[in-house]
Amino acid sequence: MMKSLYSGVAGMKTHNQRMDVIGNNISNVNTTGYKTSEVTFKDVYYQTKANASSGDSTSGGKNPTQIGYGSQLGTVSQVMVQSGFTYTDSKFNCAIQGEGFFQVMDDSGNIYYSRAGKFSVDSYGNLCDPNGNIVLGVSGDPTGIETGQSQRIQIHVPAVDNNVASATKTVNGYEITVSANTFGEEGNVNFTIVDSDTPYATRSGTSLTVYMDLDQDFGQAEFERLNQMERDNPGSVTDTMRQDAVNNALQEFNDALNEALYQGGVGLPDGVLPLSVEFEALPQYNDVQALNANNTMTLSYKDSGTGNEFEMDFTVTADKAGEFANKYEVDLKSTTSQNYVTAKWKDSILTVTVPASGVAYREDGTAYDNITDAINDAINAASDANHKLTVDTQTYSVTTDETTGAKTRTATTDPFDFSQAVGNRTERLGLDSGRDNFFSDIATALSTVNLTDGRTAKEQAVDDLETIQIDTDGTIYGRHAVHGLLVLGRIDIATFENPTGLEQVGTSLWRASLASGEPQVKIGGSDGAGEVIQGALEMSNVDLAQEFSDMIITQRGYQANSRIITVSDTMLEELVNLKR
Repeated sequence: MMKSLYSGVAGMKTHNQRMDVIGNNISNVNTTGYKTSEVTFKDVYYQTKANASSGDSTSGGKNPTQIGYGSQLGTVSQVMVQSGFTYTDSKFNCAIQGEGFFQVMDDSGNIYYSRAGKFSVDSYGNLCDPNGNIVLGVSGDPTGIETGQSQRIQIHVPAVDNNVASATKTVNGYEITVSANTFGEEGNVNFTIVDSDTPYATRSGTSLTVYMDLDQDFGQAEFERLNQMERDNPGSVTDTMRQDAVNNALQEFNDALNEALYQGGVGLPDGVLPLSVEFEALPQYNDVQALNANNTMTLSYKDSGTGNEFEMDFTVTADKAGEFANKYEVDLKSTTSQNYVTAKWKDSILTVTVPASGVAYREDGTAYDNITDAINDAINAASDANHKLTVDTQTYSVTTDETTGAKTRTATTDPFDFSQAVGNRTERLGLDSGRDNFFSDIATALSTVNLTDGRTAKEQAVDDLETIQIDTDGTIYGRHAVHGLLVLGRIDIATFENPTGLEQVGTSLWRASLASGEPQVKIGGSDGAGEVIQGALEMSNVDLAQEFSDMIITQRGYQANSRIITVSDTMLEELVNLKR
């Protein structure tokens, strides 16, 4: 009678333990990386009332007669089935697609295993789980490093060196770089040059405006001196002299730029922020010097009375070097109604009217010695600072060889008959070949420049990375504004021959046991190890429908076992009542 009581108690105890497991599963339905557990029962010791016997020719065999003593807990095993993912915004959260576990190490050196890849980086650069355990793998560039003895992963971003802010532009085919002479972020400014007669500079936040004279002919005086030397004595100007002239012109530009900065008092708290201009390859001498726009037209006629031929080279040169003068046009007319020269500008067109006789008079009635002076005086009177030309003329008498037809020109000072050379027509001459000083072009090209990459040497942290990427093999990459793409480490994966044999230690961690075998450390996505998925966490694989079904069955089993005790008690009561 007592045996049934013990069986009922054993049954209630085992069903109670199963309910504990079900409750734990349901409690962890939202626990990251949790693996559900399932329970099996087994029966216990049996009392043999009659042993089994074999049959013979006269009697049959008998089966054993045994009475059991109830049930007991058999196993609580883990279901290591892959679950789904939930995606997060954290760049260090990871999940494993496939077999394997993350490895973490506590401060005592104990290694645990987890499917919950909720990681972060602490102030020391360690890749940690929420419990402060450090993830294991390889620190730094893992290229060529095989899996083996795992190490704590520390993410290290190299320090940056001192650097000056700078910007590079291409001017007339030459690359030039404008740099701040002081390193640090203070030099990261938006740089603008504005044409002004007064050197000055202003700064508002990162916007720097420099006012300087862009019409300056940087180095032009030296270029003109060398040109004159070459004309007077061909071959006297060496390449070294020309290069020195280029260097001096560059220095003049730098001086003018910095003078504007100093005049404005712009710069750092402890002084002005000077700027310098450097060439990747210094420009050629002929590319640097400014050129005056000019052109020559030849007027000619055959004297109707004598038959002699005459020609005039009418050369016009812009007094100011620069490309703008290429737009100038000179219209030449002749007239018989006046004996003086007139000049008149209309936009960029200069109209010059000369006496048909080629002899001009002043207002006081005196005659000019030559028509050139008369023309230039008229042009000067009509010109301003932005419109100014110089005319040079040379008259020739022309003879033609009757045999060969070759013409010979002989300079003459005789008055030139414009009535026969020009008549009632208008002779037009456009200027060309004008070019600004190369350094004036630089100033114009640098009218808007952004100086960047200025920095002060300092240690870098993970937060200084622009992006973080974890590849499917666990390799951690980071992009840095200065260093570019960095390889920061590798998260390795541990697999087991029998992962269900791992021992749970709480906080979503397991440790190896005799049943699980030793871990085999692998690179993600190779040799059977799962791939690492960045920005995801593996959800619990608890099936609520299954758990509720098991709960109902467990409840009914517990209830049935309790009835064993109730009925056994009633039977004992009847036995006691026999005494009455």
